Amino acid sequence: MTFFRKWFREKQDPELAIRKLVEDFLLHYPQCGRDVVIASPEYVESHYACEVLVSAADLLPWAKHHAEMMWCTHQKDQAARVALPLWLCDADSSNNTASKIPHSMYEMLRPYIYDFVVAGSAKYFCFECQSFVTDVRREQRDEKGCAIFSTWTDVWTCPQGHQLYYEEHEMRVHFGKNLPKSDHGDHGDHGDHGDHGDHGDYEIPEFLRSRPTKD
Repeated sequence: MTFFRKWFREKQDPELAIRKLVEDFLLHYPQCGRDVVIASPEYVESHYACEVLVSAADLLPWAKHHAEMMWCTHQKDQAARVALPLWLCDADSSNNTASKIPHSMYEMLRPYIYDFVVAGSAKYFCFECQSFVTDVRREQRDEKGCAIFSTWTDVWTCPQGHQLYYEEHEMRVHFGKNLPKSDHGDHGDHGDHGDHGDHGDYEIPEFLRSRPTKD
């Protein structure tokens, strides 16, 4: 097999391309700390005015289950799905600096953020208070609608009244041959977080174990 034929074949192999993307991410992206920022105003198209954090230990079972159960043909998205549990496996629990995630991982996690909120595993950092806050109030305001159309607004506030999250929603139901169509934003129902038992089959790859550490 000539070099060019071998190169072309490798370029067309989606699994090989995904593996390369995953290895590149794990080798060059900063090591995961104890907590992961799953929502932030810094992320594109975010409705959050706060940071929502989940510990790497709590996020790992969900990430492993999601990687096992979901698949997509978009290589960058699939690479993010595969890389996330491997990155979390290598988390440094002694590092208190919250880890940000790349856009592809945020897009993957965005529909499931509310699941972590409801499960009680999320922490909130209010920029106005400049501290973590508890007893976050979540409410739906301005609810209007009829049989085929409804609108509402989700608002979260901290105990001091600072707005942490704001999103307007609308839902339209189409009859006939069209399927029901709705816009639920980030708060759809996505089931449970998967198996929270033993996750030892997600071993850290050899090339990740031997990577150089930073001073």
